[in-house]
Amino acid sequence: MEKGDLIGKGRAAEVLYWDNNRVLKLFYKDFPGHIIDYQFKVDTLIGNVFPNHCPKTYEKIEENGRIGILYEYIEGVTLMELMRKNKKIIGNVLRKLAEVHVEMHKHEIHDINTLVDFFKLMIRQTNLLDDDQKQEIINYVEKLPEGKKICHGDYHPDNIIISKNNLYILDWSNAYSGNPNSDVARTYYVLKYGTSPYDKKKNFITRFFLNAIRSRFANIYLKHYLELSDTSMEEIKKWDLAIFATRLREPIPLEYDKLLKMIKNLLKGHK
Repeated sequence: MEKGDLIGKGRAAEVLYWDNNRVLKLFYKDFPGHIIDYQFKVDTLIGNVFPNHCPKTYEKIEENGRIGILYEYIEGVTLMELMRKNKKIIGNVLRKLAEVHVEMHKHEIHDINTLVDFFKLMIRQTNLLDDDQKQEIINYVEKLPEGKKICHGDYHPDNIIISKNNLYILDWSNAYSGNPNSDVARTYYVLKYGTSPYDKKKNFITRFFLNAIRSRFANIYLKHYLELSDTSMEEIKKWDLAIFATRLREPIPLEYDKLLKMIKNLLKGHK
């Protein structure tokens, strides 16, 4: 692989192979500089606290008028790719996913966004809820136990690479300091209900069976997490309303109707 070769591309940046076994996350020119600065800070802090499962963060650089962050290059495949290639190991992969999540949640993190601040921001940014609904959900979140543990905020098989029998967690842009149960609730939701743009091309029968498979995967992950931790399904479910509301801020229109229906039902239950 040559320096400058494109590895991946997202809404905020391109990822390029760089020199000395490093990759450059090169942000687009119009991407806000203060967000890049904060991302560098978060990646550095979490890498210091939880180094065994995080690529090293090196430095910020400027390249062709764009700002980038240099990271350690991890050669491997995502857990999602691994599960697609070998269906016989899916259960083991999901249990390993839970094990690393439990390990992450043993560590405290400070000087990054708190759970309440992060959730408030996400909830207020959606235009699919009215102001009264947003405030009711925020009031509910503020009553839940906050905590100070590392929470990834988007922990799922596409954000984890396996390399030399170790798991490396990518994309800490949604990380916050908070209650691990909120992070587990998010992962469980994504495994069970998460969609991609390709899902709308599938017929009803295919979607039905996919949903059944996703539900089974989510339950394997959650069951193992509960076995290894001191929390309960009841404590995790308390975060559903907040997780559903923050999910509305993301560009996943195939999920909006289901999310709004579930939010409406939960809001009724709280009255």
